[in-house]
Order: sequence, then C-alpha cells, then structure tokens
Amino acid sequence: MTAPEESRAWFPFGMGREDAHTRLFCLPFAGGGASNFLPWRARLAEASIGVAPVQYPGHETRLGETPLHVWEDMLAALQKSLAPMLDRPYALFGYSMGARLAFALAARLAAARTPPAQLIVAAHLPPDLPSPALQAVGLDDESFKALLLQYGGIPVEMAHEQGFWDLTLPVMRADFALAAAPLDADAYAGAASAAYPIAGYAGVDDVHADAQAMAGWRRFTRAGFILREFAGDHFFLRSADICPALNTDLALARSADLSSLVSA
Repeated sequence: MTAPEESRAWFPFGMGREDAHTRLFCLPFAGGGASNFLPWRARLAEASIGVAPVQYPGHETRLGETPLHVWEDMLAALQKSLAPMLDRPYALFGYSMGARLAFALAARLAAARTPPAQLIVAAHLPPDLPSPALQAVGLDDESFKALLLQYGGIPVEMAHEQGFWDLTLPVMRADFALAAAPLDADAYAGAASAAYPIAGYAGVDDVHADAQAMAGWRRFTRAGFILREFAGDHFFLRSADICPALNTDLALARSADLSSLVSA
C-alpha cells in the first residue's frame, strides 16, 4: 500500500472542512468506526473545526484487513499517517478504547515536537488504572457476547443474529485485546507532565467510567483539566449533544490558560 493509499485508509472520509483552523482527529471505541463522528462535521464547521475520523484496520471501510492488536503497531501506523495532516493546530478525541489510544498517541506526537492543542478523552478510566477490557480475557464466545451486550453499544435486535456475531466477534476480540494490553512506559513518562490540556467527558450513568473515576485524568497534564458530564450511559456519544462542549473546549485550548477553569 502506497503512502497516499494508507492515508486514505486511515481517513476514508477525509479531513472535513479544508480551510479549518483546527483539526479534530477522532478515535473510535472498540468495534466502532469512523462514521460515528461524521454527524459532528456540520455542527463544528462553523467554528472552523475540521472533523477527521480515524478508521482502524478491520472496521467499516477496512473490513478486508486484519485488525491490529499490538499498541506499537497501531501507534506507529497512526503517527505515520497523521504526520502530513499536522500542518495546523489539532486536537485528539478518543472514545472508550479510543481514549486510551489517544492518550498514548498524544504523548508520542508530543515527543516528536508536534503536540496536540488539546486531548479530549471520553468514557474511559485514566491509563494508570486497570483497563476494563481485562474483563474479557479468557472468556468464551457466549460470555464475551454477554459482556459486549452489557456495555450497551450493540442493538438488541442484533443480539440473536449469528451473521452479525460472525462479523463482529473477531474485530471485538482484537480491539479488547488491544485495550487490555499495557501501554509502553514511555507513554506514561511523556504524558505525566504534558503541556497540553486534557478534557474528560463522562456519562452520568456510565458504570464503566463514571465522572469520579475520570477525574483522575487530571494526573496526566500540567496545562489544565476540565471534566464534563453528559446524560447517558457508556455510549452517551449516541444520545447526548456534545458538540457545544467540543466547540467550547477547543476554543479554550487555542486561546486561553485553562488553569482557572479546572473543575470537578
């Protein structure tokens, strides 16, 4: 695969608004795809934010590819594909597993002297706590299905469709293996004193990563931390309107010192 082809694979829907002041790279949850973030484009374009959703191998438009289950492979490939896109201020938004990935990617990009203007993490515990994905280790298929249904992201009507599970289980197994794997120590070292602010987004009814637990993300920045709560459970992304918060937080990251705005 050539470099342009690889870039198109990771960003099948492009960068959004071409003249955007800021790019927002969105990293999906386990089993999720780039299309989840497309509705944000029209909402954030007015604020000159270009929404650039990331597509993992094995997901949506990349179904024919083998999912990645090693952090180094995922991070190296993402950093390479992102490099040509960092020609303006940018932020990373990670949801659930994507938050863990965004954290490690931000540290890696900062070490390369191309730090994000903002790191936004949603629905995931701080990376120094055990990953909830460890619950899936060693589960047989039926137990793993039950765990996935407990998270609430799978439509109930699909739960009895074997064809759905035949397609979904291999991808989810790979994603959960990735999410459960320990991050490289360099990620913690680089992020512990990060010079970019972090915003944490939590669902009020999320039993996997509530606001109290997510407040721990403040430990990984010296540039300011904001915690926001939204109506909904682990997948509040699908029920709550978070675009106003994104607009506000990205504007703050570009123009203000967040030290006076730390909450929670």
